[in-house]
Amino acid sequence: MLSFKMPYVLLVLPIIAYIFFRKKNSTAIKIPGIHNIKKYSKKTKKHLLGKIFLFLSLASMIIALARPQQISEGKMIKKNGIDIVIALDLSKSMEAKDFNPNRLEKSKELLNQFIDNRIDDRLSLVVFGGEAYTKVPLTFDHSVLKNMVSTITTDDITSNNRTAIGMGLGVALNRLKDSESKSKVIILMTDGENNSGEMSPIGAAKIAKDLGIKVYTIGIGAKELPIPGFFGTSYIKNNELDENLLKEIAITTDGKYFRASDQNEFQNIFKQINELEKSKIDSRNIYDTTEYFEPILKIALVFLMLGVFFEYFKYIRIP
Repeated sequence: MLSFKMPYVLLVLPIIAYIFFRKKNSTAIKIPGIHNIKKYSKKTKKHLLGKIFLFLSLASMIIALARPQQISEGKMIKKNGIDIVIALDLSKSMEAKDFNPNRLEKSKELLNQFIDNRIDDRLSLVVFGGEAYTKVPLTFDHSVLKNMVSTITTDDITSNNRTAIGMGLGVALNRLKDSESKSKVIILMTDGENNSGEMSPIGAAKIAKDLGIKVYTIGIGAKELPIPGFFGTSYIKNNELDENLLKEIAITTDGKYFRASDQNEFQNIFKQINELEKSKIDSRNIYDTTEYFEPILKIALVFLMLGVFFEYFKYIRIP
């Protein structure tokens, strides 16, 4: 629907039209013998061109000042999404090939699928090894996040021969502590045990509980690791993953622990988290406004240049 934000401005238009086109008594002296000049006199249509264009220019400016706009009604506005921080282990052990092509690459693939499903949420990425830092702060720009997830490697952490789970949790908590979202979640992904860092993982979990932040922990790694040998491949139990710690972190924060021991389980974990943490969306009417004053001002400028050209250069008046 087309409307004007300041319609009262249009009242000036008839006043301007009267001023421009009112008849005036001629006080010019008529001189015989100047037939060639008469065709540009005040009464000719050609002479009126400049005045008409100048009037159209001023009228267009007045219409632009009245702010014409198109208002269209829409629906669906997000009222309350979720703030989610993904804390990803980048220790060297994430290059193990019990997933195809390895643990880290499979994690990145599934993370990008998860990001695609969280269109209404702010997401952040924290990485950790022997230390931890924020790779991407909380953002609605998921394309930036996906690009960062796709390009990270274990070399992004200098101390990648250690695993500081407590530090990873601590940095993730720092991203969420000032969040005003009603739902705040950390997804902690690791394939090892806490063997570095100044912050205790359980201490960080207790802080998360006090802040109302849930932590979903994902333990990555096959339950049995292949060991190639002279007489073929043998398998030993994977004792690198501290499942008890990850379970305790999840229980402390009212979250949940998942074990990703194969690719199908890993994929289902993100589906479960999607189901557990649904964004709250309210439907309500919203209005989208398109302003037209700028193109009208451009038209007014064109009319002004034409008016000046015809009035003062092309058809010069001789009274």
